Amino acid sequence: MRGKLKSGLMIAITSALLTSSLSWAGEDDAKYRRTVMAALGSEFSAFVMVFTNKVDRPGQLQLHADALAATSATVGSLFPAGSEGGKALPLIWDEPDQVAESAAALNEQLEALAAAVRSDNKAEIAVAFKAAGKACKGCHQRYKEEDD
Repeated sequence: MRGKLKSGLMIAITSALLTSSLSWAGEDDAKYRRTVMAALGSEFSAFVMVFTNKVDRPGQLQLHADALAATSATVGSLFPAGSEGGKALPLIWDEPDQVAESAAALNEQLEALAAAVRSDNKAEIAVAFKAAGKACKGCHQRYKEEDD
């Protein structure tokens, strides 16, 4: 009897841990998403500061462009089922194909920005930056809750 009690208790504990870890997984996914998006925002800000000469670090423009491109490669994976929450609107989980296309377009635009920085052509960089910003804004308008 004591063995069955231990087995039952172990099953109950394991079940409770698995159930709670599944809910934590969704919360962790949402937190990870916020962290990645914040990193993109920070890199965009740093890029602008260097590009507009608010800080004198011209040698770091490529670093920020490359970081934007690399980080944007993860955007398509940031909205798995069960990770609802944060500022993402529920619509984002209803349109996974459109989200994947938008994420791929963002990555393409940020890869183009990194290439433009390598060209060292300020006009080309500005055009590529504007296109990348438009890609971000399009997703935010459709899938992100408005900031207060």
